[in-house]
Amino acid sequence: MDLALISFLSFFALFTLVGVTASFFKKNNIDDYFLASRDVPSWMVALSYGATISSGATFIGFAGLAYSTGIMAFFVVAGLTVGDHLGWLIAGHKIRRKAEDTGARTYPSLIGKLIDGRDYQVVILLVAIMTVIFMGMFCSAQLVAGAKVGVVLFGWDYNLFILAGAAVLLAYCWAGGIRASIWTDTVQSVMIFVSLAVLVYVALDDIGGLYGLYNSLHAIDPALVNPFQSKFIVLFLSWIAFGVGVLGQPYLMVRHMVAKSDESLVAARRIYLCWRWAVLVLAILVGCIARVLIPIDDGGFDAELSIPALWQNLLPPAFVGFLVAGLFSATMSTADSLLLSASSALTQHIFPQLRDSYKLARIGTVVVICLVVMIAFLAGDNVLSLVVLAWGWMGSAVAPLVIICLFGGQPGQRQAITIMAAGFGMTVFWRYGLNLNAALIDIVPGMVTGFAVYFVHLALEKYVKSNTFDVK
Repeated sequence: MDLALISFLSFFALFTLVGVTASFFKKNNIDDYFLASRDVPSWMVALSYGATISSGATFIGFAGLAYSTGIMAFFVVAGLTVGDHLGWLIAGHKIRRKAEDTGARTYPSLIGKLIDGRDYQVVILLVAIMTVIFMGMFCSAQLVAGAKVGVVLFGWDYNLFILAGAAVLLAYCWAGGIRASIWTDTVQSVMIFVSLAVLVYVALDDIGGLYGLYNSLHAIDPALVNPFQSKFIVLFLSWIAFGVGVLGQPYLMVRHMVAKSDESLVAARRIYLCWRWAVLVLAILVGCIARVLIPIDDGGFDAELSIPALWQNLLPPAFVGFLVAGLFSATMSTADSLLLSASSALTQHIFPQLRDSYKLARIGTVVVICLVVMIAFLAGDNVLSLVVLAWGWMGSAVAPLVIICLFGGQPGQRQAITIMAAGFGMTVFWRYGLNLNAALIDIVPGMVTGFAVYFVHLALEKYVKSNTFDVK
């Protein structure tokens, strides 16, 4: 067994140990399994949120994007960060406070209570079904990301890597629920940052710093150093919408729900945004560096493997294992949260007879991980595309409704269902009917359509009232 594999397995075992250790601090009830008893401190909320949102797409997808497009990828980072910040500002303390006031255990149940505190059961059920399906797709993308790297670096069987990742996820999610997820996320967030920072430092030194990187990219293709290409405005605006789409993602919004207080969320937002910006910039730099050091050959280089390819070329085997563990930190920290979000939706809403059983809630986690593995086996291997698809569909359906309610809107259940159906339907039509997703990411028309349905309804309602006369 070589040093890289030994190093990787050692850190992988560490993450599993941290998650299992969290089980000794748990309470054997539903609220602790899904919400960690709502007592998580701000710094853990921030780092857990950061590790969770920085999925395999950060290491695999964004680096691949930078490899293909050059420094224009920084517009993705800028747009995503702006949108993400807007999402935090819109949600603020409102999500946490409303979850506490209504006693909501899950994000679907919170959405069903957002309007006036009543349970809109059909809304809750629809959001729960979407959570199981789309969060399952998203979770499978994390296993795919890990498997792709495992195949390249260790020569392991693709399916074996998926099964191994799923087994570790199940082990600590079964043992400690969301508390285990948050604890491992916190450790993994440090690993993610350190692994990217080390790789950028070593690689930049190899090619003559940022100035050498710029010149090398220009020599390969001047377009790689032209940030103002034809699509840069569309790209920037699209990823702002993608960032705001966090409001439609149960696995992220539950991080607001577990916080200790409103004040702790302010500190959490500041810590998280600094961490997030740094990690995304480092990932884009790695992709650009890989374009210089690993030219495109006739056989075709998989751009999404630019980071592991650099590891093999630049670093000693023992350190490669450490960095692979950093990549798996990104995939696992997202996957465990997705798994628990889908599991909670399944056991709390789709099969409500399991709602108050701690044992059956954990069995629901097993059912969901089986679904995730099946999707991973059947899905294509483009990680960023799978993430964009799952995130966009969920965000388009749910985010407009959440934003409307948080700003005081009062749609009834039928109207809420129409908003969700219109947003989701437009994303599907935009991608598969019009084939325009390459020109504009489909979450944008999806969210616009959701808002449009609500405001058209308000306008029609106002018109009907203004043209109603009493007849005596």
